[in-house]
Amino acid sequence: MRYVTSIEQMGIEKGLQQGNIQQGQIDIIEVLEVRFGDVPDTITQQIQTIQDPAMLKTLHRQAIAIESLTAFEQAIALVQHGGNN
Repeated sequence: MRYVTSIEQMGIEKGLQQGNIQQGQIDIIEVLEVRFGDVPDTITQQIQTIQDPAMLKTLHRQAIAIESLTAFEQAIALVQHGGNN
């Protein structure tokens, strides 16, 4: 087995983290599409700017239960400004 340097390991971990973030963004958008149909580009773009896994997890849970896209857009604003968890 080949030795992996600490720099390579950091690159691997960063790649895995980025993949998890992207998958979290995709999952949120998919839930919203299943529940509400077309998701406006403004919401999709807001979701795609979020890089915090904890925020994405919170928004994923909210996407499952929230009553409307308008309410979800408000939830994004709250989460981004630290008003919800």
